[in-house]
Amino acid sequence: MRYWKAALDKRRRKAGGVTAKRSERKRQWGAKAFTIVLFMAAGAAGGYLIGYAMSGGAGDPLGTVAWLVAAVALLIVACILQVLVHEAGHLVLGLATGYRFRSFRVGSLMLVEQDGRLRLKRLSIQGTGGQCLMGPPDLVAGRIPYRLYNLGGVLANTLVSLAAAVLAFALPQRLAAIFFAFLALVGLVFALTNGLPLTVGGVNNDGKNLRSAGESPDALRAFWTILKVGEAQADDLRVKDMPAAWFAVPADAERLRNPLIASVAVLACNRLLDEGRIAESADAIRDLLKRKTGMLGLHRSLLKVDLAYCELMGESRAEEAERVLDADARKLMKAMSSFPSVLRTRYAQALLANCDEEAARRIREEFDRAAARYPYPSEIEGERELMDAADVRFRERAEHGTDVTEEGAQR
Repeated sequence: MRYWKAALDKRRRKAGGVTAKRSERKRQWGAKAFTIVLFMAAGAAGGYLIGYAMSGGAGDPLGTVAWLVAAVALLIVACILQVLVHEAGHLVLGLATGYRFRSFRVGSLMLVEQDGRLRLKRLSIQGTGGQCLMGPPDLVAGRIPYRLYNLGGVLANTLVSLAAAVLAFALPQRLAAIFFAFLALVGLVFALTNGLPLTVGGVNNDGKNLRSAGESPDALRAFWTILKVGEAQADDLRVKDMPAAWFAVPADAERLRNPLIASVAVLACNRLLDEGRIAESADAIRDLLKRKTGMLGLHRSLLKVDLAYCELMGESRAEEAERVLDADARKLMKAMSSFPSVLRTRYAQALLANCDEEAARRIREEFDRAAARYPYPSEIEGERELMDAADVRFRERAEHGTDVTEEGAQR
């Protein structure tokens, strides 16, 4: 009897899991369909506004072109302003709920607080137009305020959009009215595409992070951990020197379906690599990549970049490193060509796969230029150590007279 009851419970859990997955897929497709319709509607509205602007120079070709250029310029300014507004919303409501300012990024320009001073740095992350990172308040009974911080950008975009809409209708001057109409339109798009739980460009938006953080106490703690790691990096602390308890990975694979918990598992792989435990890091990455998790597409591709480095450092398996770097990983490496880990892996490829010291020297120079404007010196220090380790590995093989082809044949 006990056996049949256990079997029935197992079947129910499995059926419940399948139903939950189907519901999640339906939500994702519904959200994506809504986003497509939203962008189509926004494009139509934007086209109408540009056409309206061009009509200001009717009868004069030069005048029409001038109005078109002006309208496009106003649209670009409206987009940049709404990015600023969005990140400022996170900042204001974060400060109001006990968070501490650490960095503010629009595009690739980033203000970072280090040693009590604001420093201008450069950082570009695929799938993001900006980011406001803050240090979280301490956990109290396993909880922190997280809703207002995550919703701050959406609320700010909405308020500015409503105010701009009023001004667009109230102002008689054509260009001014068009500008505020663009500001209202862009703000509405930003509010909806960030408020709806979506994954865009391999990165979860505010709505998705909000929903993920509220799924369980473990998910909320993972949200806190991610922010604490970012804060510690801003304080020039290397990942390997941060508390090990922050990087605990749950044994229950089902919990890794939560994107925030999966992100902590990614950080645990990063920590092993920063400690120089290359073989262990490779094993952890392979294990994580083969599981069904809520890992971000961005993180998945970055882990493949790290795994390619580990493969080259292990047995110089150039063919395996090439296999690991699939289309998504190569696309990321192209989009984030100045990212430290990308340059580090390219450096290892030049030395350990291609035996091209001149190419490696150029990549090292490129790394040094990127490092000068990168916001986290501690991360640069770790990447330099990994590049130096590739140098040592290359010299060891040179001393033994073993090239990549020979080593592959010996296996």
